[in-house]
Amino acid sequence: MSINKFGIACRQTGFSLIEIIIAIAIFSIIIAGGLTGFIPVLNQNRQASEIIQANRLAEEGLEAVRSIRNRDFDLLSAGNKGIGISSNLWNFDNTSDTTGKFTRQISITAANRDAGGTLVTTGGNTDPDTWLVKSLITWNYSIGETKQFSLETILTNWRKPIPVGIDYDALIIYSDNTSFPRWRTYSTANNIFGTETTMPAIIGSPRNFVLKASPNSNELIAGTVSSAGILYIYCFDGFNWTQDWSTTVGGTATTRRFDIAYEKTSGKAVVLYSTNNATTNEMAFRTKNNTATCGSANWNSAISYNPLRTADIVQWVKLASDQRSGSNIIATIWADSASDLSAAIWNGTTFANEPSAVTEASLEVVSTAQDVDDFDLAYESLSGNLLVVWANSVGNDGTNGVRYRRCTGGTNTCTWSGISTPPTFKDDATNLDLASDPVSDNIVFTSIGNAGSDLQVGYWDGATWTNKANVDKSVGTPLAGTKLVASGFLVNGAASRYVVVYMDSSGNNISWYVANKKGSPSKQPDFVPSSPIGNPKKWIEIHPDLINQNTLMVIISDTNSDLFAKKLSMDASANFTWTNADGGSALELNLAQPIVKPFGFVYKRQ
Repeated sequence: MSINKFGIACRQTGFSLIEIIIAIAIFSIIIAGGLTGFIPVLNQNRQASEIIQANRLAEEGLEAVRSIRNRDFDLLSAGNKGIGISSNLWNFDNTSDTTGKFTRQISITAANRDAGGTLVTTGGNTDPDTWLVKSLITWNYSIGETKQFSLETILTNWRKPIPVGIDYDALIIYSDNTSFPRWRTYSTANNIFGTETTMPAIIGSPRNFVLKASPNSNELIAGTVSSAGILYIYCFDGFNWTQDWSTTVGGTATTRRFDIAYEKTSGKAVVLYSTNNATTNEMAFRTKNNTATCGSANWNSAISYNPLRTADIVQWVKLASDQRSGSNIIATIWADSASDLSAAIWNGTTFANEPSAVTEASLEVVSTAQDVDDFDLAYESLSGNLLVVWANSVGNDGTNGVRYRRCTGGTNTCTWSGISTPPTFKDDATNLDLASDPVSDNIVFTSIGNAGSDLQVGYWDGATWTNKANVDKSVGTPLAGTKLVASGFLVNGAASRYVVVYMDSSGNNISWYVANKKGSPSKQPDFVPSSPIGNPKKWIEIHPDLINQNTLMVIISDTNSDLFAKKLSMDASANFTWTNADGGSALELNLAQPIVKPFGFVYKRQ
């Protein structure tokens, strides 16, 4: 305090040293706090600015590659590349390029697609018309700190016309006695077969054929055996056929030593075949996943299969797929040169669950061991139980030669029943056939014996047989390599009928019976085709259309080595109509041989 001239006390207005020091300290704290909050803002703004620059450079890189693609798709290739400009055009230059502190690298890699055409990161096959392009920007943000930013795109060969798959509802393959297998498409709407086309050639003449359709893609697998005993496997991708692989199965195509099947749900293809060896590893198999397209590289290597109940060279092989949704079960039966019959179940990896004893040790023959197709197998459509039927050699005119056994449980570890004789049959079964009803567990059986040339028909309802012997006592006589009877189901609304087509002893027409499930087979007037079918017929097959279940196709080869196709349809009132799907004349006039499955036919599954 001080006293002014008027004697009044006054407070001094200056700051003491201590006050100044305290003030400076407080100001320093305030300033430091402000800077602490401000510096991150400065960093964020700088980082955002640099990311914006990186984004622009990355976008520019993709646009540059797109410009190069538009100029010429073939300029794109796999690898790391930089971008540059020459002659006022974007071009690839070195393995990266630099703008200021930013380094840009364009990475181009192949794209893979699965069987359905979807891009996949694993598996599938390389699409030569698609590239995956990544534009990566790298820069030093600060000492010891590197940052990256990238953009990606897919570039396709957009100028290339999109291929259009072949439009067809069914397909047939056969031989014209050259080294080129032949094939035709079939249109349901027009009821006509397309122009004959060739498949890749084999060495020798293709003789017997199998053709199967994938359940979940447009793929088909075909097999043919040459006169020299070489099996050739073909694959159709909806556009073209490729010859994927071949192997020796032995013989001269007078028996069928292989078969093909697809797993119903996965779509995996399985080919099982004879190795022409006795005692051990008498068979082998190869598989191809549905996600893999056609081509030899997409098949798994051959795996040997050593049956436990047969020890001679396998002569006939048959496969059947369980048609229940969600199932991948496949059953097989085979016969060897000792006329032994056995069976096994596919478990997804190999064949197993072979019965504990041989199924049959004395199959019927015409004259030599396994010179005829006299066994078959079929799955019940609802339960997944398996039915196997065959001809025992004791069969004769008046002596029941039919035998059967089941594998029940609907799994690959199904339980094998004992061997039984269906009741009331009275004859041998030199040729026989099974067909499953697609909407029930019913299965129709039909056979012709060469001892009395009698036709007999049986009906399995999932638990019991209803049989009729001597349905027709004047039918054709089975010879070595022939199949003179076939069966199938037609369904239209509430109407369901089974059909039996067979070779009658005379005439050039189609003889047939129909029945309503357990009902007695009813003889129908012969269908008279536009062009007579040679007598005797040699091989008869029935192929129901699983999409249009009111339709089936009958394929026949005859003594003249001609090939015919006839369509049978049923309306909702169970009225039947035959038409000449072959146009009224033979599809082929010079089959390599008319016996032992000289053709393959299949309807598309989707």
